[in-house]
Amino acid sequence: MLQQQLALQTMEPREWESFLSRHDLVWNSLPSEWESGAFIGNGLLGAMLYSQKDNEVQWDIGRSDVTERQETGSAIYGKHRLPIGKLVLKTVGRIQDSSVRMILWNAEATGTIQTDNGKIEWRSFVHTDQHVIVVEWRADKGENECSWSFIPERPINPRQVKRKETIIDNNPPHVTSYVNGVEVTVQSLTAGGEFATAWKSALNADNGSRVLYLSVGSSFPELGGREEAIKAVETADKTGLEALIESHRAWWHRYYPESFLSIPDTRLESLYWIQMYKLASGTRSDRPLLDLMGPWFYIETPWPAIWWNLNVQLTYWPVYASGRLHLGESLTRFLENNLDNLIGNVPEPYRHDSAAIGRSSSYDGIRNAGEELGNLPWICHNYWLHYRYSMDETMLRDKVYPLLRRSINYYLHLLEEGEDGRLHLPLAISPEYPDKAEDCNYDLSLLRWGSQTLQFICQRLELDDPLIPRWRDVLERLADYPQDETGFMIGKDVPLAISHRHYSHLFMIYPLYLMSWEQEEHRDIILKSLHHWIGFKGALQGYSYTGASSIYSSMGRADEAVQCLNDFMKQYLKPNTMYMESGPVIETPLSAAASIHDLLLQSWGDKVRVFPAVPKHWQDAAFHDMRAEGGFRISAVRKEGVTQFIVVYSEAGEPLRLQTDITGPIEASGTKEYTINRLEDGSIEIDLKQGEHVVLYPQGEKPVLWVAPVPAQETSINSFGSVKS
Repeated sequence: MLQQQLALQTMEPREWESFLSRHDLVWNSLPSEWESGAFIGNGLLGAMLYSQKDNEVQWDIGRSDVTERQETGSAIYGKHRLPIGKLVLKTVGRIQDSSVRMILWNAEATGTIQTDNGKIEWRSFVHTDQHVIVVEWRADKGENECSWSFIPERPINPRQVKRKETIIDNNPPHVTSYVNGVEVTVQSLTAGGEFATAWKSALNADNGSRVLYLSVGSSFPELGGREEAIKAVETADKTGLEALIESHRAWWHRYYPESFLSIPDTRLESLYWIQMYKLASGTRSDRPLLDLMGPWFYIETPWPAIWWNLNVQLTYWPVYASGRLHLGESLTRFLENNLDNLIGNVPEPYRHDSAAIGRSSSYDGIRNAGEELGNLPWICHNYWLHYRYSMDETMLRDKVYPLLRRSINYYLHLLEEGEDGRLHLPLAISPEYPDKAEDCNYDLSLLRWGSQTLQFICQRLELDDPLIPRWRDVLERLADYPQDETGFMIGKDVPLAISHRHYSHLFMIYPLYLMSWEQEEHRDIILKSLHHWIGFKGALQGYSYTGASSIYSSMGRADEAVQCLNDFMKQYLKPNTMYMESGPVIETPLSAAASIHDLLLQSWGDKVRVFPAVPKHWQDAAFHDMRAEGGFRISAVRKEGVTQFIVVYSEAGEPLRLQTDITGPIEASGTKEYTINRLEDGSIEIDLKQGEHVVLYPQGEKPVLWVAPVPAQETSINSFGSVKS
């Protein structure tokens, strides 16, 4: 409707298909390992496709909620993720030639296999709603006798496998049986419940091809996984391949146009759109939290649980500005469903008003806080962002406020007044730094942000919370951020003396923006701290560079921001855009997508910034229906180094203050006539009511409102998949 009112032109479905095709992952031979494989998923069920033998292709099967349930007191040893098994296509002859393409638009993988006996053509996808993996294939000549099998894995802890520890294997053997042509392998668990893999192969009556359906069922504490898996396969078979394809593609063809961006760095643009595919393949609003692997299980990972000191937070960052908030609901629902366990993570005397979570947890959120104090407040920052981008006042009142209040209360119980009259925090861990410190900057930043935010919420909702005086006192008397000649320290008496991959000590700069480059009095300490941290090589990892990129973007230093992203891609990114530190840690490439957002659109503080960090050599850029804090939907186009127009639509009627690189007089049109008020810092204010839109453009240059992809760099098209020289 808005596009019709504005005559705003965007891509049609066929144009979307063409655009995304330049970002498809393409292999000129079968990938040979997990980190280079083709991946498919529907937010619960998934598979990673690759080949490790000259006559086999395997689909590593994963389901995000297949976990051990033993009460050992440890998330990592007792309630960890479990392997399921692999579906194997065995060819008659030896594979001589092959190719694979991951088609983003249709969310499916396709391929050809040429052996010395014949040829096999195949395609595979995980249906968006029916939890079934579909494989369609055709074989000619001697490959008509190719065969399929499911090979189950033992349900053991992958962390013990990775670390070569003593394997604890106290679950009974699996049992395989056949039910009406469906092969089903059931794995009972000693702790209760079961998971089961069911599959069948049949002739596709529509076109004479062959089709295979595979599903995984899971139940706890009762039995039922077997019946779930069989039913899913039978339902898919009854539905039929053509109907499954149609409904599967319909969902994805609605998903991608929820927002759009295009930049002249085609490899970086490809990384972005593959992450949009990865997000919706990895989670959905009604499906499990996206952990470190998602539905793509890796048999030797040391990370078979949920990590809360960076991984979850970064994983969900790209859902906000991209406007794909429904994907973020798997996180908010996790917090809501496991509130009692978050409360139980603090010592008993504090449970009446506090909650916390430790470094890692099981899939029920159980993990004592320990000495890493800020993880729940940080995850509450994600919760807060979900509110700020949606402006869902019911969520703010009933969900965000109570949990944030509890997370900050835990800090309040630990505060002590020092001889200096200031409030101090006890010895604690700044995530990923080996030395503990009092007054960790990680915690001081989160406590300040939380106290400010709780006061804001009370003012907005007109709540007379008895803790308001306490929060004010904290803001007045909380210890200053420890710093030295190199910038911000880890904490009191603990300098940044060794390389540190996490930016936990820089939280006041990013992601909380308590200090910003726009505050000139803080520029020296920001620059000094950033350069000392990111220049201290040795322990830096991929997410160090995505974090540094976003900090540089907040400073308007576009070249450095893009260079950090390119360094990340060159040094750390895997051929299929996955990321590993001993095992899969899915968050870093996703955080890179959020850093790409920061180049084009920022909305922290009280201001929306359009094209705040676009390099000068990026002459063209465009985005459509991205979201900003305050409930704004924004589109903008830049051509030949000049912003052509900005469209802002208000869903909530919040005050609009906007920073743009349009240097001269600005004209405005839209729902009504608007007055533009220029402020001293160069930003503008517009009185935009709920449901209204405004179009901004250089005076006298009324634009054609058309958002389209920028031209691609031909040498960078389809640059992921096979390693290109």
